Amino acid sequence: MGYNMQVAVKIFFFAFWVSSITLAENEECLKGNINYENTQISNLNERYTHGQTVKLNCASGYVGSLRLECENGIWTKIAGRECKKKPCGHPGDTPNGDFKLTKDSEFVFGATVEYTCRPGYIMASRVKHRNCRIDGWDNAVPVCEVVKCPIISNLGDVIATGNTEEASYGDVIHFECASPDKMLEGPEDIHCKSDGQWSDKIPKCIEIKCLPPEIPHGFTNLDKEYKENNILQYSCEKGYNPRPGNPRCTKYGWSIKPECEVITCLLGSPTTGVVSTKPIGKNIFLAGEYVEIICSKKYWIFGTKQVSRNIKCKDDGKWELRPVCEEITCEYPEGEHLLNNPNYKRIYKLGENTWYRCEYGYQRTAASITCTENGWEPEPRCIEITCQKPEIAHGEVLGIQKNTYNKNVKIALKCNQGYEPGIFFVTCKQNGEWDNMRQCTLGINLRCRYPEREINDAIRNDTNLKAYYEEGGGVQYKCKEGFYFQHGSKAVCSAGKWKYPQCIKYTTCEYPRGEHLLNNPPNFKRIYKLGENTWYRCEYGYQRTAASITCTENSWEPEPQCIEITCQKPEIAHGEVLGIQKNTYNKNVKIALKCNQGYEPGIFFVTCNQNGEWDNMRQCTLGINLKCRDPEREINDAIRNDPNLKAYYEEGGSVQYRCKEGFYFQHGSKAVCSAGKWNYPQCIKLGINLRCRDPEREINDAIRNDTNLKAYYEEGGGVQYKCKEGLYFQNGSKAVCSAGKWNYPQCIKLGINLRCRDPEREINDAIRNDTNLKAYYEEGGGVQYKCKEGLYFQNGSKAMCSAGKWNYPQCIKSLNIYLEEKNETARNEESFLHENVTAGQTRLQSKVAEKPTCRKPKRIKNGTLMSDQKQFYEEGETVEYQCTKDFQFKNGSIAICSGGVWVYPKCIQK
Repeated sequence: MGYNMQVAVKIFFFAFWVSSITLAENEECLKGNINYENTQISNLNERYTHGQTVKLNCASGYVGSLRLECENGIWTKIAGRECKKKPCGHPGDTPNGDFKLTKDSEFVFGATVEYTCRPGYIMASRVKHRNCRIDGWDNAVPVCEVVKCPIISNLGDVIATGNTEEASYGDVIHFECASPDKMLEGPEDIHCKSDGQWSDKIPKCIEIKCLPPEIPHGFTNLDKEYKENNILQYSCEKGYNPRPGNPRCTKYGWSIKPECEVITCLLGSPTTGVVSTKPIGKNIFLAGEYVEIICSKKYWIFGTKQVSRNIKCKDDGKWELRPVCEEITCEYPEGEHLLNNPNYKRIYKLGENTWYRCEYGYQRTAASITCTENGWEPEPRCIEITCQKPEIAHGEVLGIQKNTYNKNVKIALKCNQGYEPGIFFVTCKQNGEWDNMRQCTLGINLRCRYPEREINDAIRNDTNLKAYYEEGGGVQYKCKEGFYFQHGSKAVCSAGKWKYPQCIKYTTCEYPRGEHLLNNPPNFKRIYKLGENTWYRCEYGYQRTAASITCTENSWEPEPQCIEITCQKPEIAHGEVLGIQKNTYNKNVKIALKCNQGYEPGIFFVTCNQNGEWDNMRQCTLGINLKCRDPEREINDAIRNDPNLKAYYEEGGSVQYRCKEGFYFQHGSKAVCSAGKWNYPQCIKLGINLRCRDPEREINDAIRNDTNLKAYYEEGGGVQYKCKEGLYFQNGSKAVCSAGKWNYPQCIKLGINLRCRDPEREINDAIRNDTNLKAYYEEGGGVQYKCKEGLYFQNGSKAMCSAGKWNYPQCIKSLNIYLEEKNETARNEESFLHENVTAGQTRLQSKVAEKPTCRKPKRIKNGTLMSDQKQFYEEGETVEYQCTKDFQFKNGSIAICSGGVWVYPKCIQK
């Protein structure tokens, strides 16, 4: 049974295998199952049996072919390539045009290109595209024609140059006026645009005129119209200069472009003698900037006598001094009655010597002169030949006495009694010396002989004794041991007798003792020799009267004393001492001080401590109500120009402003805090009538010395002048524009009598403080002074030479000393202080002399008062001034009320 079953299964599987092979060989391939793109299958049979092949052709517009085989009902590629679009090649370029593919990305069947014309050209063809067909590109290549512009005609007095009849894109037509007296109103050239229109209208010929241009950083009258050959008047902001030349109105516009060029000064390469310049490496400087030039030894800044200096770049673009160093030299001297010396060189270097010659009848004041940093020293002068009054020892001049005698004068001299030759005559020679000058010699009876060997504890110490000694002759002595000379060490012959030296015994000093003096420390010696120094100590609460003491013949000098420690009267700014005033106060004394109105902390107390200083000393500071806050951002046509504002400003503090465009500061550019209120600057519009024009070339013996003249000058503007030869400026060297008029400088002849000599050493409580005095000073020259201790200058610290006379400075007492004297007067008039302590509160009452007051302050020369005015000012109150343009303060901008009078600042030229 099992065996028969296995046989049956095997027969079943064999039969199934045979039937499957037969079915596979009989499976067909269908036409509809061919999936290759762009092929033609319409001509194929619907079915193919296993092993059959077919050839596939490409669809119209495509290239390639395929061969397929039917394998078990599936199409298999056995040869050929797939169908792709047929290429058409390049479609062709058109002159003055371009194309782009609008369909497909290659030049193949079905692609489209579209043509466009470049600017200035238009499409002449009806069709502007081409398509890639089976046979290639269809249509012709499009054509682009140039754009034409309208004909230009009927020009009248306008001449046109160019293709006016058939102008094409890009053609240019140039226009001119037929008349030389006319100008074009419109463009000189127009061109044919891409849209077939002219770039501008055809110009007309009109009368020649120019309009004022917009000038960056410049000002001009924008409402004015200029005709042919008129000059444009314009000015520039500060820091800028008009371009060189005068813009003239022409038919072509302004002859040169009106421009404002930034003012700069150029610093060239360092010259010989220049050690360094600062800032290092900078060689272009704006107006108002400085360069520091430092010269080496034997050199100084050109035109000065300084070895280093800050040199300013001026508003005209020139250095105020040439920024170079030159070797210090002197020219061969010239002057009144001095002769030229053709055999001598003209220029001398520093330290070189020479001599000079004088006219006949005159003589030199110096045998030789030396070239120094201050010129020739001594000053080379020629004075008329005279003879000085003869100095004759032991004799006298007879007759009328003079200090000098003219040439050829004969005078008589007489020797004193006992001297020879008695009376004799001398004559003043042409060389300034006395002819036949004699000496008065001692007669034989008035000579000295044989000086003592030992006298006055002195022993003769001269081994070479003479037989006799003339008047004034001497012999050397020495003191015995333990002695020293009281005065000189010589015996001197006088009127036939010896005057011997005096020797005295050495003096010593013991370490000082006395009231409140402490014993000497262990390391100090007890005995001191003559001339030795030491110091000493005092008991607690006392102080020395001298830093050191010296042992002298009269004991210790200065006398060693110990005095009780005291405190000096306290000095307090913006405050005063209450009660009885003293110069000194004893230790532990307590006094009251009071701050002025508006200052804090009001009344406070201080105590004199054991060091001679005041405990609890305070400063009087401005109260918060007198401080200024929040300055206006815009006021009086001025705009705040200070980015770093403070929370508040003290008295005299300031904030910078700038004027609106077209406005100028009337005075200063700062808002100033005064008594808790702001004093603001004022900006004004400067009218054309207040400007100055055409400064005189020559006036008041002064000649204009400024080559870069402006069309006009604003208020305060200046022009440089120079004096004619031999003349000097009386005041400044500039003509200054003021209210539309020029204030010119004045040149004067400075005679020898208008020079100043020999300034006083001490005058008006001032002491001369200038060591390098000159032989004479020109007009305006000055000598420095200093005030005596405790005083201060009222107006300036220099004596100034004016018209041959010195104007000396004045020293006055300081405000504190003045008040101290006033308070002393008050005490003499029954000043009193009541101090009552009740419930921890102190009540102070005092009767003090009335303080002096000042009336309204006056205007100062070249300056303007900035502070608000009132009828009266208290002692110590101040007002502020502002210097006008080209001037600056010499000693600060504040005037102070002191002793009932104003102490004013001074404005000097920059």
